[in-house]
Amino acid sequence: MIKMFFLCACVAGLVAHMSIPDKYIVYIKKHGHKAQMLHVTHGVPTSIQLAQAIYESGAGSSDLAKQANNHFGIRCGDGWSGKEHHSESGCWRKYDRVGESYLDHANYLAKYYPKALRKPWQHWVKYCKGYGGPGYWKKIGQIIKNYELYKYDFDYIR
Repeated sequence: MIKMFFLCACVAGLVAHMSIPDKYIVYIKKHGHKAQMLHVTHGVPTSIQLAQAIYESGAGSSDLAKQANNHFGIRCGDGWSGKEHHSESGCWRKYDRVGESYLDHANYLAKYYPKALRKPWQHWVKYCKGYGGPGYWKKIGQIIKNYELYKYDFDYIR
């Protein structure tokens, strides 16, 4: 009975890992270090940035991500004086490199959610409001849980 439970638990773990789309794994390997650096310097959990990038840009596959290196769907407003990308849906911030998008996103979150900085991802999805509309943070929390993005967070930041 115990052996059967152990075997089922191992298979479930493999299936859960296998359910992560390959493009997400590639994306995390390519950009995860950017989010980890900003976790340390800005206090935004790695899991929050990765989940938002996966959700907002389809892990870098959206037109906005490809054409403007904007992986977070941040619009031009809010006193933006940098490069712009215009589409039918509006004006979006444009970056020369993806890393600039990650840094701008961390600064954006630090400005609007200063009390959430250096708190675990669960705090963000429970208490942060106003970004992305109703249910947005719940979706971000589901992405973090489904793909175990919390494993990329640093415990010593908490």
